[in-house]
Amino acid sequence: MLLGGTAATAALVLWAGYPASVVGVPGARISNQSPPTLAAVAFGLAQCGAALLLLGPLRRTLSQPAAWAFVALANLSAMTIFLWHQTAMIAVTALGLLAGRTLPGLHTVPDSPAWMFARLAWLPAFTVALLTCWAAFHAHEHRRHEEPGYRTTTPEQPQPR
Repeated sequence: MLLGGTAATAALVLWAGYPASVVGVPGARISNQSPPTLAAVAFGLAQCGAALLLLGPLRRTLSQPAAWAFVALANLSAMTIFLWHQTAMIAVTALGLLAGRTLPGLHTVPDSPAWMFARLAWLPAFTVALLTCWAAFHAHEHRRHEEPGYRTTTPEQPQPR
């Protein structure tokens, strides 16, 4: 699956005119996401193949208590990260616009391998913005459950006496 999906994705990008970016980016002729294209499906198959190949090694790694504790701790923030990662990316992009010039990898079309490396260079900025969102919202999202009188049942369910 990994090799077939990767080969199919590469062929579709190189010879069938599909964009190299799996997600939509400004300036791209089409988006692989809306509606999903054959290139997106092929890439998904490659990811499934990679996941299947990594299953055994990841299970062995996570059998170690320290690794499992790290994953369990990170999982406490999974929803906060999921909900705010796009906001962090948009914030970095918007702040980049204040530079007054086009920033490679941030405001440019993915038209070469250099774009990918330029985009990767922005990961520290995205990480800082996401950590800022996490610090601002993680405690708030979890505080609600600890407040006195917070109901965890729906109105249709009887309250315990």
